[in-house]
Amino acid sequence: MNTISRKFGVCCLLLLLTAVTQTAQPQPEGGTSRALQVPEDGHRVLRANKNAPPQPAEPQVFQGYPDAPEFTVVDRVSELNFFPCIGCHSVLPLNTELRKLMAPHPAGLEHGNGQYWCLDCHSVENRNALRTLNGTEVSFDEAHLVCGQCHHDVQKDFYYGGHGKRVSGWQEPREVYGCTHCHDPHDPAVKPRAPEAPPPVRRGLGRSLREAER
Repeated sequence: MNTISRKFGVCCLLLLLTAVTQTAQPQPEGGTSRALQVPEDGHRVLRANKNAPPQPAEPQVFQGYPDAPEFTVVDRVSELNFFPCIGCHSVLPLNTELRKLMAPHPAGLEHGNGQYWCLDCHSVENRNALRTLNGTEVSFDEAHLVCGQCHHDVQKDFYYGGHGKRVSGWQEPREVYGCTHCHDPHDPAVKPRAPEAPPPVRRGLGRSLREAER
């Protein structure tokens, strides 16, 4: 009799646990449950597909940072030795093949560990311009728009004045040097260099300090 009672008690406990487990499972919206179809490869769907496709939206275009202080960039084109580029490329056939380049182009591209090549930044249709990832032509004077596509954190600091070099003083108007004034775009890492000598002491200042120490 005791054995039958124990078996009956175990069965009741199992039925109770099963009921509690099913009740605790979350129900989808609408109040009806639907078992997920498990594909033969065993991959389980991580999210349910929506009934309707998303509505198309206009692509986002970078417009800078509206609350950043206004600035102008020092002209860069006038400092380029072989500009305009179209002087040679107007008579040369287009060659998009990865290859060794001849002078006056740089011997190598020490930028991105082989992830980029010339025509990722230089426009194919207009060799006098750079290009963004969406194909928009950009002047060499606005290289920060191209560099910022990968270096967006540095670009934001550049807009707000935390990165880069400013011309003249801190009063308006704000004029700054562009990325390629300080960084070689084909080898942008800044090389170590010896520090500059300290500025000379203003006449009379050193004697005043010595007298103050006495």
